[in-house]
Amino acid sequence: MSVPGLGIPLGGVGAGSFMINQSGTFGPWNFGGVQNGDRWQNRILPQAAFHFRERLGSGPATVRTLATPGPRNTGSQGAVADRSWGDPLPAWTLLKPGEGTYHALYPFGWIDYDAFRTAVSLRFYSPIVAGEDRRTSLPVAYFDVHLTNRSSQVADVSVMFTMPNAPGNVGGTPATVRTGLSSRVTTDRNTGVTAVTLGSDDPSNTPDAHKSEWTIAARPAKGQKVTYLTSWNGDGDGSDVYQPFQDSGALGNTRLDDSASAGAIAVQARLEPGRSTVIPFVLTWDFPQITYDDNKTIWMRRYTNFYGARTTDSSNAEAGGYNAYIPGSYPFHQSFAIANDALDDREKNLRAVHAWWEAIAGNTAYPKVLRTAALNQLNQVAFKMPLWEGGFVSSASTPTGGTRAGSMTPGTHLYWSPDSAAGGNAGMGSDVGSYGYIAYSYLFPSIERDRLRAVAETVMLDPHGNPSDTGLPNPILTWVEGTAPTPDDQEFIDRPAKRLYRMYAYARLHGDWDFLKSVYPAMKRMMTFLQALVRPDEHLPRTRPTPEGAMLPAMPNTYNSIPGLGRDVYNSGLYLLTLAIMVEAGRRTGEDKATVTAWRRAFNRARTEFEDVFWDDTNQWYRYTEYTKGSATHVDTFYAQHVAERLGLPDLVDLRRYRTQLTKHYARFTAFRDAEGHMLGASTMVLPDGVTEWPALSSILGVAAPRQETAVFTGTTYFAGATYLAAGARFRDAELREHGIDMASAVSTQVWLVDENGFAFDTPEAWSRTNAAQYSYPAYERALAVWDTLDAIESLARVLPSAPRG
Repeated sequence: MSVPGLGIPLGGVGAGSFMINQSGTFGPWNFGGVQNGDRWQNRILPQAAFHFRERLGSGPATVRTLATPGPRNTGSQGAVADRSWGDPLPAWTLLKPGEGTYHALYPFGWIDYDAFRTAVSLRFYSPIVAGEDRRTSLPVAYFDVHLTNRSSQVADVSVMFTMPNAPGNVGGTPATVRTGLSSRVTTDRNTGVTAVTLGSDDPSNTPDAHKSEWTIAARPAKGQKVTYLTSWNGDGDGSDVYQPFQDSGALGNTRLDDSASAGAIAVQARLEPGRSTVIPFVLTWDFPQITYDDNKTIWMRRYTNFYGARTTDSSNAEAGGYNAYIPGSYPFHQSFAIANDALDDREKNLRAVHAWWEAIAGNTAYPKVLRTAALNQLNQVAFKMPLWEGGFVSSASTPTGGTRAGSMTPGTHLYWSPDSAAGGNAGMGSDVGSYGYIAYSYLFPSIERDRLRAVAETVMLDPHGNPSDTGLPNPILTWVEGTAPTPDDQEFIDRPAKRLYRMYAYARLHGDWDFLKSVYPAMKRMMTFLQALVRPDEHLPRTRPTPEGAMLPAMPNTYNSIPGLGRDVYNSGLYLLTLAIMVEAGRRTGEDKATVTAWRRAFNRARTEFEDVFWDDTNQWYRYTEYTKGSATHVDTFYAQHVAERLGLPDLVDLRRYRTQLTKHYARFTAFRDAEGHMLGASTMVLPDGVTEWPALSSILGVAAPRQETAVFTGTTYFAGATYLAAGARFRDAELREHGIDMASAVSTQVWLVDENGFAFDTPEAWSRTNAAQYSYPAYERALAVWDTLDAIESLARVLPSAPRG
């Protein structure tokens, strides 16, 4: 379900992360691993908060905790646990709802507070730097408190940061064991950083808590003073830590108990009238291991590679192949070192984030609502899955195919990519994730490259060259073998085609032809698989058909409940794309001329058959599948054509018909509005005028969720908007470009500007074309296609300073 009130996640990609929600508290959480499967945990830390104290002149002090009570959502069955979270500790004086304004443009979030005479704003972010692994992977959360004295009196101000010594996971099976708590204070005289570190180090701890730590730290500027508490009662009501802060704004540089269950750090400053200051804090953590399969499979996280962890540089199977963790190389207990570096490098890191962020946030070529959507949609790369591995540690399970994925090429670090942060099919991005290939290629290129390496390895290991996506309980390590390719007996045949085109796209966008050569054998194998799905007397592949009226459909592609009757326009377009790619890839890799000629001939014949089978001259559109009665068309008809254009490949469709369908049927796809008159997006499919009965319709999900035929797929609408934009530029047709902007902006508006939908940071996969309140699968990855929309407006290769120039 959608969860109103979510916010910016903090934490590097693969490091574990949590949100600063719109109540100002710390949660929900996703530290991942076996304890919470493939979805985040809807919890907060009631002890974690910022607190502000001001005293003007000789007047009384005002003290508030910068948070409000959490939401209490109830339904017909009582409290809705997935839409509710708790409050900060009861002894603290909280803000009232409305005394703060929440803002977000990922990776930045900030809250402006209206409860004080002093202007108070809290900015929070993690150093996500496009194209760079080190800073992007770090378990770092910056908190910059901006203060301005708006009064005519001297203001004595103080900010306190409280944090518990908490486990990363709670409530899972098997339970996390994190005991042997400790706390300490550290001051680095060279950097001026003072920090309280909250640790846990006991032989009984489970691997996901092994030698784990939190550090809260500050670096006071001239005229500022830092004080701390190394321990207070995190299980109490919070009065023990609050009282000294209320009294003086300072802490006692001591411990209030021996529990090591929570720590605090405070910074004081004096502001003359009209003067401003910034007090920088940082929260870091060192939870270096992530576990799966009941703690029997252990990986190191990616950030550990930048703080000592090393991996094998030998392909020797006895050593675990390439990229296995070298025992003893990581020193553990690195949260203070990470915090010290983060504060010492704060200005440099902030400039690095701004360099790419400002290129989008400040670029007026992109409509503001699309900038908002693109930047904020990136949040799920960090939040939805905290496994970006930095080395394989151990497992009780045998890898599928006998070899661990990612072990054949040195320097490979894999990111596991489920469909959704709220649960979903788990994989390496070959289904819905393909809609975000531009975002990954431009912003997280090593993630894209490395998972494509792993896909290539599994394709070569699979008996038929078409492995199913990896999943629980052992992502990356184990996967499901495919089945023999037979026409009329395969499902999801878009997956091998998408894997293949993403391999070529990465090489093309980056100009990395050595990468293309390395994955080319796997590309050939996938091409062979796809060609085996073509009947001897035909030229396009067939999937398993859905019998008319079936309750459960065969699943031809990513639109898995829309019936296919053999050949469909989506899979057929992708097949044309793969043939066009293999012709070009074969030429670049020195493939035998006869093979390349055969692919070219197959492409030409398949292209002719595509037009003969799918073009409906009566309705002036490409029909979705080989209907036995009637006709209907799909908004994503030109998915493959748009990719081909983007990659400089030959056209897959008749350009006159392409332009005709886009122009003639735009209004039909975008006919529906909400109560305020906002467009709801693009319908997945439409029928001819006067027709109300679908020529083929499955009964799956007919009541519980919007039918896919009559849904608005958010990511599909973004991608279709990009298709209109690119076609408009190509044909010099201003109306097509305007249609593309309007179509994509409609989805962004429903997600980010219509507050009552509750979709912010939780974009659904789809909603009904007549009512966004009827939706399915929040937090789906397909919506990263908004970056394709931006790219079609103005090339990201020209906009982003770190973008590839291939």
